[in-house]
Amino acid sequence: MQSYQHEQDASAWPNQVLVEARGQIDAIASYIDNVLEELTSFVHTFEDGIDSDTLHNLLDQHLPNGQIEDKKKVLIDDILRLATLFEATTKSGKIKLQLEIVTTDMCRLFHADYYRQRLLCTYLGPGTEWLDHSNVNRQALGKGRNNNIVKDETAINRANTFDVLILKGRRYGEGELAVVHRSPPIIRYNKTRVLLKIDE
Repeated sequence: MQSYQHEQDASAWPNQVLVEARGQIDAIASYIDNVLEELTSFVHTFEDGIDSDTLHNLLDQHLPNGQIEDKKKVLIDDILRLATLFEATTKSGKIKLQLEIVTTDMCRLFHADYYRQRLLCTYLGPGTEWLDHSNVNRQALGKGRNNNIVKDETAINRANTFDVLILKGRRYGEGELAVVHRSPPIIRYNKTRVLLKIDE
């Protein structure tokens, strides 16, 4: 299984899925570790572009302070930066932002979703897995068996924690294939994921 290293050049990223490879941001990792038991999922939809002040205030009110409140700001600033990046990339006014606390094997099957584009960043736990187009048997999608979908299991791509992905979905159009991906299994490893998801 391929895990992309942080020094990779953008030209090496398959299907332009991985848009920013980055290492651990220590302040965010410390903050999440400190407040994990208090964290709850967050969701907000902007209908006419992202208002940075509104998003900052909503996140500041929603996220627990913990014992290291100054590090909460680092997480908020990172979410704001990624939301702004996504808005500039998609040029879309309607954007749904979610910070999810994941404790189940949600979306354990490889699939392609019905959005246009989606940004993903895993702040805690294993990152999203995806397949190169050449590694997908698309006729097997939706039929409940990963081993029929994946042609070569040794060539599954896996994002590192803190990497930033932008996936094209079924609604992207323009002759582009949707990216087939899944959430990594975590129950058997007793892990929790903290996942930022921004949809166009």
